[in-house]
Amino acid sequence: MSTSGTGVFGSSAKGLAGHFQGSVVIEGDFTVKGGVKSAAVPHPDGSHGQLYCMESPESWFEDFGEAKLVDGKAEVRLDPDFAALVEAKSYHVFLTPYGECKGMFVGKRSRTGFQVSEQQRGTSNVRFAYRVVAKRKDVVAGRLKKVKLPAVSKDVQLPKLRLKIKSPDFERLSVSPFDPPSTGTCEEL
Repeated sequence: MSTSGTGVFGSSAKGLAGHFQGSVVIEGDFTVKGGVKSAAVPHPDGSHGQLYCMESPESWFEDFGEAKLVDGKAEVRLDPDFAALVEAKSYHVFLTPYGECKGMFVGKRSRTGFQVSEQQRGTSNVRFAYRVVAKRKDVVAGRLKKVKLPAVSKDVQLPKLRLKIKSPDFERLSVSPFDPPSTGTCEEL
C-alpha cells in the first residue's frame, strides 16, 4: 500500500523491469506509454511470433460468425452473452459473402439481432461471414481521451540492501526424508 501515489515501481537499465509468471489481475485502467501490447504465440517449430493488439479510439467489443441467405434473406441473432456486454441499440455489422450474389446489406438492426438481404431483390442461397462491432456498455471511454500520465519521481529511493550469500557446507549437511505417521490426523501432530 502506498500513500505516495505509486504502489509498485520497477526499473532496469539492462533487463526486464518486471516479470510475472501466472495470471495477473488489474482492477482499474491499464495504460501503456510508448510501447505496444502483444502476445507471444508459439509456432510449431518452437519459436514465438509476436501478434499485436488492435487499437481503437473508443472502447469496443467485437463478435464474429457465419450465416446463410435463404432466398435472399437471413435473420442473424446476436449472441445473448455478447449483447449483454455492449450497447446493443447501436452497433456496426460488416458482411463478407462466400459465394456469388448481387451483393448484400443489413436491413434492420435490433438489440437481439439483424436482418441481411440480398441487393436488387436477389434470391441467392449463399453463406456469409459477419463481424459485429459495438461499444462496451460498462465503461464510458471518451473518443481519443487525453491522458495525463502520473509523474514518476526522479528521487526514487531504493532500499540499500546488502546480501551476503554463503555456500552451504555439503559435508556437514544432512537431509532426512519426511516420514509422516501412519495413524492419527494432522491436528494430532
